[in-house]
Amino acid sequence: MLDKVGGRRRKLTKDERMAVYKKANGHCAYCGCELEYKDMQVDHVIPINGWSEQGEDTLDNMLPACRSCNHYKSRSTLEGFRKMVENMPAVLMRDSVTYKNAVRFGLVTPTPHPVKFYFEQLGR
Repeated sequence: MLDKVGGRRRKLTKDERMAVYKKANGHCAYCGCELEYKDMQVDHVIPINGWSEQGEDTLDNMLPACRSCNHYKSRSTLEGFRKMVENMPAVLMRDSVTYKNAVRFGLVTPTPHPVKFYFEQLGR
């Protein structure tokens, strides 16, 4: 499988994929949504072709992710992704008239807070 910048990633065996899936008990390691095995994407915690650092293509560097989190995280580090998520209310307030109006009418209440990912709450 080719990645976005031309590097090679090894194909995981079924046993390896299942081991990654079980790391978060059938949930996305980031947002915590329930994941069907068939819908799981394998994320490299430290991206193998990251913006600021490069990780290894090993099981120790892999977590299960939903499509949304995996795509949003992209080539960011864990802390870079955390900052992006924590900054979402400010970005929405800046960029979305619908969000601004929902806040104004009391339909949405921004609650900025430090983000702890699902896998971090598992205590592993």
